[in-house]
Amino acid sequence: MKKRMVLPLVSVLAVAGFAGSVFAAHEGQEFMAELTPDQETMEVESTATGDASVEFSEDGMSLEFMVNADDLTNTLAGHFHSGATGENGPVELLLFENAEPMDYNGEVATGTLTEADLAGDMNWEEFTAAMVAGDIYVNLHTEQYPDGEIRGQVEMAGDEMPTTATNGPLYTMIGLFTALMGGLLLFGRKQKKTA
Repeated sequence: MKKRMVLPLVSVLAVAGFAGSVFAAHEGQEFMAELTPDQETMEVESTATGDASVEFSEDGMSLEFMVNADDLTNTLAGHFHSGATGENGPVELLLFENAEPMDYNGEVATGTLTEADLAGDMNWEEFTAAMVAGDIYVNLHTEQYPDGEIRGQVEMAGDEMPTTATNGPLYTMIGLFTALMGGLLLFGRKQKKTA
């Protein structure tokens, strides 16, 4: 009876370990966005450009951001929105908001954000998963273009692939151990029946 319980238990542990490693794809990762007028979904005539960088903490529970812009005038606010390239979506996180319109040629805003700062319907897990999937964009809003003057899709920095959790090798070992144990249990069972 005990052998019948071991295989399912070990299998459940392996699946849980694998799921945990996949979920952690954003931990410690860096993301970038190039902000331009032509990425807006409506026609924008502007010479403004910008960029944004995002880095998640090692535990994945917060992110640090920096937004820069050149030739951006009468700026009102900046947000992270959810939505794929070419699609508008709701505000998920506020990056900054100006009491009075401001002009920028350089740094616009920096800060640290956590789940407590979420402004939309997403929870932190959904937000981070959307960012890893490329479904989050930065949008800077101005008086001239209240729906957004420059926008950029957030993407993994460089050619990096999302990594698994820092304990990914542990989960790999658990998976290998599970396969080995399952094979031994089945082999042992087969040997008993033939004896």
